[in-house]
Amino acid sequence: MEGTPGHGRKRKGRAGSTVILIIAIVVLVIALWRLIPLLLDYRQSQDTYQDLQGEIVGLDPDSTDTSDEPWNAYDWASVTIDFNALWQINPEVVGWIRFDDTDAVPVDYPIMYSGDNDKYLRTDLYGESHTSGSIFLEAANSPDFTDIYNIIYGHNMRNGTMFGSLKQYKRDENFYDANPYFTIYTPLGAFRYAIFGYADVKDDSDIYRVGFVPDQTYKQQIDIMLASSDRNTGIVPTVDQQTVTLSTCTSTGDNYRFVVYGVCVENKLY
Repeated sequence: MEGTPGHGRKRKGRAGSTVILIIAIVVLVIALWRLIPLLLDYRQSQDTYQDLQGEIVGLDPDSTDTSDEPWNAYDWASVTIDFNALWQINPEVVGWIRFDDTDAVPVDYPIMYSGDNDKYLRTDLYGESHTSGSIFLEAANSPDFTDIYNIIYGHNMRNGTMFGSLKQYKRDENFYDANPYFTIYTPLGAFRYAIFGYADVKDDSDIYRVGFVPDQTYKQQIDIMLASSDRNTGIVPTVDQQTVTLSTCTSTGDNYRFVVYGVCVENKLY
């Protein structure tokens, strides 16, 4: 008995669809198998630092600030960092970096220094392995932040942690106007930085040179930073002002980095 025309083709079509579905399911399972541990790692690292922030960051009870703004967003000089508690966790903590509005720019972390730019790439201050690693100071810089020019590194995390939120400066032209400052706290005092530029630069750029003194060579370094910036902020550092570059990865390319430049405009010494 002859079969119905096209019947065999339909069965083959169903079989083909089943194979495609199975392959898709396998691909999805493999993707989830790889993604879920990464997301859990992100979350664990985020929780770790949030818990730390709650324990370490405080407000000076003797502050005379009368601002109506919430202290955790704007009163930079009244913020206190418990370095003794941090050193009990890890003696390689050398500072703390904090943006004014930590909701918009959730950068609120200890700064590590080991003299090795690889150590804290994937390690937190507790010595635990995490994809997000730590914020750390350039190995060639002095750990007491006495250099006239410093570089601080942090990962560009997709969930916005570490230096992942810095990319908003180049994505939103209004972001800078709302977030033009950050503060670095050290055992010696609080140092207020005004952002004077940001840019994508090559990883072999002169931006990554350190070891300057307040002279004409340092002036040339400042000029390089200003010339590379995507935005003219109108702020021009002088040779006697300390500057810092915050460096992270960028989607521009593997051999590029996104940097934010800050100049110290005020300080509160302890």
